[in-house]
Amino acid sequence: MPTSSATTESPAIAASFPGGPSDGGGGSSGPAPVRKRTPGRWKRIPRVLTPDMQARKLLGGMDFEKRSRWFLQKADELEAMDPNGCDSEEAKIGFLAFQVEVAASYRKIARTRPQDMVLRLHQFVHTDRWVEELLTAEEMEARFTERKGSHVAQLQHFAELALKHYNAKKAEHNKFDLAQALTSNCFSEACGTTYAHVNFTAIPQKMESDHPMKRLFFAELMLIPELQLREDSEPMRVLQVSTIDDAPCFGGCHEIRRRIDHEMRGAMDYERCHACCAILKHPKGESFDGGHNSTRRPYYSAT
Repeated sequence: MPTSSATTESPAIAASFPGGPSDGGGGSSGPAPVRKRTPGRWKRIPRVLTPDMQARKLLGGMDFEKRSRWFLQKADELEAMDPNGCDSEEAKIGFLAFQVEVAASYRKIARTRPQDMVLRLHQFVHTDRWVEELLTAEEMEARFTERKGSHVAQLQHFAELALKHYNAKKAEHNKFDLAQALTSNCFSEACGTTYAHVNFTAIPQKMESDHPMKRLFFAELMLIPELQLREDSEPMRVLQVSTIDDAPCFGGCHEIRRRIDHEMRGAMDYERCHACCAILKHPKGESFDGGHNSTRRPYYSAT
């Protein structure tokens, strides 16, 4: 005789269990209760890939020979870049080191099969080159006393454009004259937009004492390609200019591997500039548009 629990099951379900009403067997135990799935209570457990599985997934989708040719081509292109096009000696030294290291990595990847690759977690080394600094204009100028810059005319031009833009928005007693153009960096984003970041110092036009307060500035400019063909137009547009000696400023992260603890939007780190070197000082990242790609891939260019 069926147990009382079987009477709650539908005939179609109960008949499928041995010992049920439709079963001719003489099993003494009744059918097991049907397990009901409550929506929202069950969750698919994600598959965790081991480091070697990640490497195979990343590189195994391409034929080995095709992948080898691709990386060898990238290595050749990188080694063919001319470092003499860098904006400064510091940028040239940094690019040469990058050129040797990354080209060697490309060639190593080209001859390594995916099943032989193992991914390891990178241990970030903390550095104090990008921490907050409170600098005066004179302290910043002192850092460039022995430096021999390149593209001096371009640097001077950028600084003059930025200060002209700044003065146009200020009252007469708040305008400045250029003291020294310190350093600049031109770079392009992955989308093709070209930016320039500039540091310079300036002195107030209206001197209220015999020792006027010199100020340290940061400026960001953007290239408008359509205006390059017009002789009567300036192709560089000033996006923003600000003093950075009245609050902590930050060096660029281009030469370092910065540990990023905050949540990013994709690869974009909107707290710092990854296109410039540590010597070029910036305000907080939300104050400027370019240089936030933390992979730094668009910024490795000698032109």
